[in-house]
Amino acid sequence: MKLRGAFWRMCSYLTLRHTRRNRRRLREEIARRGVSRLHVGCGLVLLDGWLNIFYERREEYGRVKERGGRLALNYNLLKTWPVADHSIAFIAGSHFIEHLDLNAGIAFLKESFRVMKPGAVIRLSCPDLEIYARNYVEGNRAFFENKLVKEWCAFSQARTPGEILAAKAYDSGGSHRWFYDFASLKHILELAGFRDVKKCGRLEGKVPGLKDIELPERELETVYVEAVKP
Repeated sequence: MKLRGAFWRMCSYLTLRHTRRNRRRLREEIARRGVSRLHVGCGLVLLDGWLNIFYERREEYGRVKERGGRLALNYNLLKTWPVADHSIAFIAGSHFIEHLDLNAGIAFLKESFRVMKPGAVIRLSCPDLEIYARNYVEGNRAFFENKLVKEWCAFSQARTPGEILAAKAYDSGGSHRWFYDFASLKHILELAGFRDVKKCGRLEGKVPGLKDIELPERELETVYVEAVKP
């Protein structure tokens, strides 16, 4: 009976992490810590001076932790964020938004817009549909035979340019859900309310800390975009 009681208490505790009450508590804690930069879809890369947000079902949910002096939070960004309106100066997401389909991408950007201060900057990077499509149409096999391009293809048996192109949008784990280019990113950023949408070079722009998240080896396939909240 004691074990059963402990089990149900643990289940209740874990369930509470997903409640509005916990979201309010998180919101208060994030404000108290003075968080003004969000690194979304961070994976294993934690930036100093940022709140690094990832979503992993096997990790403890809904609690801000310190890892090596860096803040980390396991949270589903497709839900309402535990962040106050007009409180964030920078948002950065490197190779994250392609894991959201178009509708989810728009919802993510609207929530980003809500929490950002006027004049704040958001930066996104992802595989560039235009780069892949151009190399496919031009028959540039060298691009598709690049060792890194092959490594980034989740289908190990994909060999032809068409197979690799399709695999960027539909990886074997269902992880990639959309294939964006600059025009589509500009469209959904403006739809969310952002302005001054610009294509940037790697490490070029207003957002700090890019050297730790924009790896040089991914430049050949990536589009980099910044936009401002008016």
